[in-house]
Amino acid sequence: MTSPLVDLRDRWLRATTAALRADAAVIGAALVGSLGAGRADEWSDVDLLVVVDDSHLDSVALPSAGRTFAIDARHNGPAGTRAISAQYVVDGLPLWVDWHVHPVSHASWPSDSTLLFEHRPIRRTTATFTTYLNAGEREPATPKTPAEQHAMRIALIPIAAKQIARHSPDATHTIQFLGGPPTTDRPAQLAALRQLLNSHGNPTSLAAARAYLDLLDG
Repeated sequence: MTSPLVDLRDRWLRATTAALRADAAVIGAALVGSLGAGRADEWSDVDLLVVVDDSHLDSVALPSAGRTFAIDARHNGPAGTRAISAQYVVDGLPLWVDWHVHPVSHASWPSDSTLLFEHRPIRRTTATFTTYLNAGEREPATPKTPAEQHAMRIALIPIAAKQIARHSPDATHTIQFLGGPPTTDRPAQLAALRQLLNSHGNPTSLAAARAYLDLLDG
């Protein structure tokens, strides 16, 4: 039986790919990260590389249906590119998506990407996506307001839960970043995340995080 997380992710990807394909500003799109490399599991998030005409780098309208959080993350990419980290809620569950928007003038499909579509040919590179992102100078980080930082912490609660599900040592560091205790005990980690959900924030995002933790407990 398909995991509900895999099912909602696949449905979101189909709808999003159709929307991107219909956008005249978008030249092509590919899956990168674990999905692009073919090593995803049910907990994997979505990483998308979107190639646009140079004139639309700062104006392309990325799909926003179901989006509860988005923050400028251009510091995660090379100079001259853009990136947005976002949370979407699909069927009451959260889906984290990292968008990488690159101008066609210096875009390439990484060797470990999976092409979704291209309206005209874009060159390939033998570099992996990680190498591709880290080449040359990086875009400077944009300042974040206290409200944006708080919203990001709420949206990252499912990320910490995913790390717990994978028995990753990163879970301890993420929970500490979110304001929780430095524990490695799984029940204590889950309890800490539930306590963090008592904070104020976007009601849809908070409800989705609770549903995600319930899924993990189940």
